[in-house]
Amino acid sequence: MTNQERTDPKAGLPLQTGITDALPIVLGYLPLGFAFGVLAKNTGITVFQATMMSLLSFTGAGQYIAIGILKAGGAVATIIMANILVNLRYLLFSASTVPYLKDRVPPPLGALLSYGLTDETYAVAMTRYRNYYPTTAYLAGLNITAHLGWIGSTLLGALAGNYIADTGELGLGFALPAMYTCLLVLMIERRPHLRAAVAAAVTCLATGYLFPGTMESLSNIILATIIGATIGVISDQSS
Repeated sequence: MTNQERTDPKAGLPLQTGITDALPIVLGYLPLGFAFGVLAKNTGITVFQATMMSLLSFTGAGQYIAIGILKAGGAVATIIMANILVNLRYLLFSASTVPYLKDRVPPPLGALLSYGLTDETYAVAMTRYRNYYPTTAYLAGLNITAHLGWIGSTLLGALAGNYIADTGELGLGFALPAMYTCLLVLMIERRPHLRAAVAAAVTCLATGYLFPGTMESLSNIILATIIGATIGVISDQSS
């Protein structure tokens, strides 16, 4: 895209770019969604229920938490509260996209398509928005494609659940850390970005060390997000 196109408010990212940008995310979702489908089936959830969970409640961490609580015999209210806490970080994510989407994506469509907002689609989109204007078509291509990948992988895992008893034997645990690492590397372009990332990482590690058992808790994630974002803003203003 030329500088002239970049300054033209009518120019923006096409649908095809959104779909293309989502493909690496889908590849990362495949093992995770598959493992979720297997675990859901082994917990006693039907194939239909597992697939509908990925369709109607698009949150990998929240879905895994729900499966764990169900397996332990926990209450539905506990699942709901845990999911609310786990997904609080998306308030920060979605708020930070407003300056880019404002006046370029109709608010009703933006709100609807933001249902597909995840850590991965957020990182990819924000990287694109640094150089290109967002569009409804791009947002739809990115978020819907990623969501379909998660739904499809869940369906496959649930169908295979009768034949797989232990997902750990498949060696799928590397997928999520590897994907997040790649996304982090792509997001870091300046020193304030690096300082924010280091601050968030140190916060997570320190909290996990001082309060064992909280490494997987949402309070840890939110605390790291707030501290990392604060350090990033202060560093950006002083640089």
